Amino acid sequence: MFERLRGVLKLDAVVPIVLIAAALLMTLEPTILGVTITERQIVLAFFGFLGIDTLIERTGRLRRIERQLETLTENASGAQNAGQVLRARNSFERMDVLVAQARRSVLIIGVNLEGALGCTATLTTLARSGGTVRLLAMDPDGSALVPSATTSGVDPVLRRGKIVQNLELLRKEFAQLAPDVRARVRLMVSDLALPVGAVGIDEGARGGSLIVQHYLTGTAAELAPLLWLHAESDEPWYGRYLAQCEACVVAARAWNGSGGRS
Repeated sequence: MFERLRGVLKLDAVVPIVLIAAALLMTLEPTILGVTITERQIVLAFFGFLGIDTLIERTGRLRRIERQLETLTENASGAQNAGQVLRARNSFERMDVLVAQARRSVLIIGVNLEGALGCTATLTTLARSGGTVRLLAMDPDGSALVPSATTSGVDPVLRRGKIVQNLELLRKEFAQLAPDVRARVRLMVSDLALPVGAVGIDEGARGGSLIVQHYLTGTAAELAPLLWLHAESDEPWYGRYLAQCEACVVAARAWNGSGGRS
């Protein structure tokens, strides 16, 4: 209503006219209906006019702010588009760029840890600076390998070979580290059909994040959707996915080579 009134009156255009009229009246001291209008009355009337104009303007601005807040509330409470939640793998930075953001720890869980091979230098830098690195792959000698490969539509023999190859490359890379640094790097395998792959960056800290990928039946990993969860803003889901990752770690063993158990 106030905006309509302001539009009808066109107060922005009227103000200059009022200023000119007020200046003229102050020099003439006119008499209207027998009443003499003094300079003081003219000035007071003018400032009263400006006050009404300001009130209408600010009230209209508050109305606009209220409408914008209502719109934001509706958008926040309404259903979100899947594209705002699920992301494709190619929408993320390279693994070494992601891992370089870590200051305390990195957790990588994957069927064959292919992604970890591309960031070994960054992982060792983190370990040398006092951070911890945890890498978990599927156990190539475990009973879960065959059903997992079958679900993914992959030859179990090929899957096993790829896992062993990557684990050995990682093991030899980390074997070159000083003993105190190597103690902060854990290379593990778990005899589980891993429900998700994950990359945790400072995952146990308040500012941590998790990139999570569900393993889908008959779907290549590069086509499966990912979630990027943050500890500060995505509870309770962040805590639940982190608990899932930690459950996989609890069930794991250190990798000492194929057939070697500890």
